[in-house]
Amino acid sequence: MEFGATGSPTSVSHQRGLQKDFVAALADGFPLSVSVFVYGVAYGALAHTTNHLSIVQTLSLSVFLFAGASQFTVLALLQQGAVLAVIVSSVFLLNARQILYGLSLGPYLRHISWRPLVFLSHGLTDECYSISIVAARARTISSWYFAGAGCAVFIPWFVSSALGYLLGGFINHPETFGLDFAYIGAFTGLFIAQWTCPRRVSAGVVALLGAIAAGNWYGTTGAVLVGAIIAFTFGVTAPITSTKSAEEVSA
Repeated sequence: MEFGATGSPTSVSHQRGLQKDFVAALADGFPLSVSVFVYGVAYGALAHTTNHLSIVQTLSLSVFLFAGASQFTVLALLQQGAVLAVIVSSVFLLNARQILYGLSLGPYLRHISWRPLVFLSHGLTDECYSISIVAARARTISSWYFAGAGCAVFIPWFVSSALGYLLGGFINHPETFGLDFAYIGAFTGLFIAQWTCPRRVSAGVVALLGAIAAGNWYGTTGAVLVGAIIAFTFGVTAPITSTKSAEEVSA
């Protein structure tokens, strides 16, 4: 018995394999999904209580910006009355690390057409990168795995943002629950996790000192800009070290 192109055993098997890749990415990202969910609740609550954003504005940031650290930065800068140019430039510099993520992950995704990657790259967060790069170094991953890694972060982030916003209506003083520390705590965790070599320690220390100095004269806006510029400069000028290719890892 013969099957058509879409019903051939090979086609069905391939489709099932892609679905398994998607589910596998969701499973690999589950531990991070839990932390993202808690983080998102804090964001939604602060957006409602401290910044008085509408639920449409709050969720729009989670959809179109979709970068937890940058969304907290937007809230902080809006509260200070920062101008649009400062907000946009701060978000760009904070998200500039995604450029490095793309350069690092790109060699493992050469077998995937650039068209789906254009859309999937929107989900390349810190968590999505960590899920994808670990899997890519162990085996060849499909675009479905990459999509699953993004969804493992986006879905809990979006849902928790909405939940946090709704809960924020019942919280008059978010600092009572430590929600105002979420931004600092999240960046402290990311900061310490990057201390894996002397160069990164140096970059962190210099960026920290620069941010503290700038904060004394220009407030949070200056601290964010100076710290981000220093950290980004260290990142893009770091010497390229040899790493195993995907083929070498899978061999």
